[in-house]
Amino acid sequence: AVVSTQSGHYAGVPAKTNQVKKLLQEHDDAVKAIDTHPVSNYIAVGSYCGLLKIWDYIEKSEVNSRAFGLGNEITAMSYDKVGEFLAVGFYDGTILILDSTTLETISGGEFSHAKALITQLAFSHDSIFLAATDLDDTTTLIKRASDSENEWNYIGRNKAHYKSIVNIIFGIALDSNVPRLLTLGMDRNLVEYDILNSTEDNLIVMSTDKIEQSATPVSCAWYPPINKEHFLLVANSEYKYKLLNATTKRCRKTLLGPTHGSHIQKIVNLAYPEDKHYIAFITEDKIGMTTLALDGNPHNTTALLAHCDGASNIVACPNSRFLFTVGGKVCRMWEVNPDVLHATAALGGSGLEPFYQLLEGGKEGPLAKEMEEYFYYSQMRSQSVATTKHRKVGQHVALEEVPNIMRALGFYPTELQVQDMINEVKFSQYVDTGKTVSEIDLETLIKLYCNHRPVFGLPLYQVYDAFSTLAGADSDGRIDRGLLLSLLQNKGEHISEPELAEYLASLLELHGSATNKEDKMAVVVASEAGTTLERVLPEIIDADMFTGHVLGFMPAAIAE
Repeated sequence: AVVSTQSGHYAGVPAKTNQVKKLLQEHDDAVKAIDTHPVSNYIAVGSYCGLLKIWDYIEKSEVNSRAFGLGNEITAMSYDKVGEFLAVGFYDGTILILDSTTLETISGGEFSHAKALITQLAFSHDSIFLAATDLDDTTTLIKRASDSENEWNYIGRNKAHYKSIVNIIFGIALDSNVPRLLTLGMDRNLVEYDILNSTEDNLIVMSTDKIEQSATPVSCAWYPPINKEHFLLVANSEYKYKLLNATTKRCRKTLLGPTHGSHIQKIVNLAYPEDKHYIAFITEDKIGMTTLALDGNPHNTTALLAHCDGASNIVACPNSRFLFTVGGKVCRMWEVNPDVLHATAALGGSGLEPFYQLLEGGKEGPLAKEMEEYFYYSQMRSQSVATTKHRKVGQHVALEEVPNIMRALGFYPTELQVQDMINEVKFSQYVDTGKTVSEIDLETLIKLYCNHRPVFGLPLYQVYDAFSTLAGADSDGRIDRGLLLSLLQNKGEHISEPELAEYLASLLELHGSATNKEDKMAVVVASEAGTTLERVLPEIIDADMFTGHVLGFMPAAIAE
């Protein structure tokens, strides 16, 4: 007879002897850790029950296994780049470096410097460095004594983030073979470490760059070498992709990401021939795939349901023929078929057609018509609205007009977003020609608008939440005028008192004697700014007054 247990064990019991013989052990707890062998058709799967299994995913057969026992929950795994070692991280912060064939711990391969759950592990491209992150938001670095020895030494740890680390990634410095180590955190910081000059108990931080203003980064990967410029691809919680210059860490391009129910959880590169590039991703419960180069076209992405109870990890096999995802106690294997993705993209249209579909009403809708009108009106502005001279209408407007057009369309970018949009166009041809761009055409403007505007607009409840945060928990949603003005001027992107007075005067239509709409923002002089602010705002302000009277939301919209 064959007997199975609740703990995932299968045993054979002969009728004559009644001697129990263990036949098989499977995972009986959550599977979080997976990785594929870089050379062979193997996948390593580890779970919270402490079981590690190696499978041949082509033959569908078990190759090897090791049970670490209860209390040794496996939380992360990574093969080195040649498949010689398998690093395993545990719930208690322990890191083991195993021989990838025998699954035995190598001599000196146990490290217990971390005291919290290991979240991620990564090897450098030359298999000299191993890095780990844990739930204490700390990065640990381990180094191999030499590429010909199996001895590994602890280098150091550093708590460079104050919120959870979402990604740890090794790269290669430009024009060299020197490894780079970066971590990306929910604190919006991208941290690079000086691993070559780090000494024992001293992991040195080389640079810290804040890469987001309001969104939270959720995953990153090196962008394939499609362009001459080297990029780091970052996905964020606002359904956007951002391409960061690999050296300066500055945002070079913002693109619309997948909008399949929830934002991306993790992205991985798919290695295909040079003329074909793709990335795969998981959201909260779906698996998807996107064709590169990224341009914001939603038809270049497809996704389908992967795990009803949530997807927690994704990896690709070396030739990218298969993808593997885990969720709950299940590991699923997916075959990649890029032809379906290309067919979907073709059905979505070419050129500007997919982007017109993103506009309310499509190409013939009111928004598209408004964009065209504002585009040509901006040309008139640059030639002075009041002039009687012959006007020249062309196919381009000055880059400086982009923020005005965006705001006229109902998208109110921050100053940082404005700078990102202008720089995206300004330096779009710099790598190829060495020259900057000072004008933008209508096609580029439409793409810029679709890629940068908020995916789901600005819900009114977010305005209320923001106002409540400013007012404080014990304020009953009411805030003193002086405090509100001080916060608006000194927190976030600073606004001077005259600027704030001008903005409020425009919102409240306090245009004085101005008859020309072009002059309405110039009616408040610096010396009268304080008096104007006191005149237009009551001493105590609540959310209803601010949203209805100042921002001008209609009562019906507020009720929603």
